[in-house]
Amino acid sequence: MLSVKFLNLFVLLLIFIALYNLFFGIDSKKNFLALQDENQELILKNKILTEENNLLENEIQSKQKNDAYAEKFAREELNLIYQDEHFLKFKEKKPNEPDR
Repeated sequence: MLSVKFLNLFVLLLIFIALYNLFFGIDSKKNFLALQDENQELILKNKILTEENNLLENEIQSKQKNDAYAEKFAREELNLIYQDEHFLKFKEKKPNEPDR
């Protein structure tokens, strides 16, 4: 009889521990739902970044195939010129800067 009471008490204690962990522990339902929400947000951000990345890759590939873009980039960004050309650079004057 004593062992049955002890066994019932032990089972009740295990049930109590399981319910406590379910509602208040590290692996609680609240934490699980918060992680699911965060996961959904990260999936959405990842999808948006993937689409942006694909657009940028397509833009890069189309510009690499275009000779006019390559020439424009070389002239404007790298300041490259043809042999027969002269490079002129103008100094930008600020509105409050005195004349020299």
